Parts: sequence; C-alpha cells; structure tokens
Amino acid sequence: MPDSNSNQVQVEGIQFYKRSNIADILRIVVITLVVSVCLAILILWFAIDSGARRAYKEARDVRKALRAVGTEYYGEASSIYDPHSSTGLTEGAAERIASLSQRNGEVTLYEWDAETNGPVSFEYHTGLYRVTYTDTGYENGIQPGVEGDFKVYYSFELLKYEAE
Repeated sequence: MPDSNSNQVQVEGIQFYKRSNIADILRIVVITLVVSVCLAILILWFAIDSGARRAYKEARDVRKALRAVGTEYYGEASSIYDPHSSTGLTEGAAERIASLSQRNGEVTLYEWDAETNGPVSFEYHTGLYRVTYTDTGYENGIQPGVEGDFKVYYSFELLKYEAE
C-alpha cells in the first residue's frame, strides 16, 4: 500500500530553523548604530559640560577682577561703572579687568553697587558660553556682595549674515 507521505519525516516536539544571515547583519548594524549615537551624545555632553565649568571659573575670576578694579577707581575718586557705555565700563576698565583676571572674554556690566563697591549684575562671554552673574544679597537680606548666582548658557550660531 503506497503512502503519499512516505518522503516526509514527521518530527514531534521542538523544530529548529536556520536564521537568515541578513537578519544577523541587520541586527549588528542596528546595535552598532545605537551604541555609536549614545557614545556621541555622551561625548558631546561631556565636552559642553567641561566648557561650561571652565567658563564659570573664568567668570568668578572676572568678578574678583571687577571688585579689584572698582576699588582702584574708587581710590581715584571715580567709578568703574558707566551706564552710557555699551559695555557698562568706563574707558580703560575692560583692559585692566582682562589683565588682572587673565581672561580674554567680553564683560558687560549691567549694575554696580557704589556702597559695597562690587558688581550687582554682569555678563561674561567666552566662546560659545555666556555666564550671567546676579548678586542675591539684596534678595536674601544679607550683605550685598556675599552671595551671588552664576548661570551658564551654551549657544551656537545658526545663521551668520555679513554685510557687503
């Protein structure tokens, strides 16, 4: 009696299939891509964070230099603060601050306290970082010049137009 299923082997239980090489290659490519993107994000975050910490330290040095130059100007019976200037500093003060702090960023003084002879609010720009300082002594009810908040911002240039 001829059996029509005599060429087929019936296997009960677990059946094993050979996986496609394309699926293996695709899986490796996806894993490599995900790991590379995660690593790039981590490196970028580390670079931005270390630059921000450096800008913060420079801004602290600039604050100390502002106080020192302010004291020098006070001794000469003048003020470091010029509200009519675009930088808020009198002529020659920016160069003196740069030489004392040994920093080459741009300082913009927004407010100066003549009683404590210190900055109330200023900005420091260096590279892609902008650091703002605000004296919080007035808000907290303690002596001005003792406490202050530094905020560090990171920015990048999207478009740049140059006039001809």
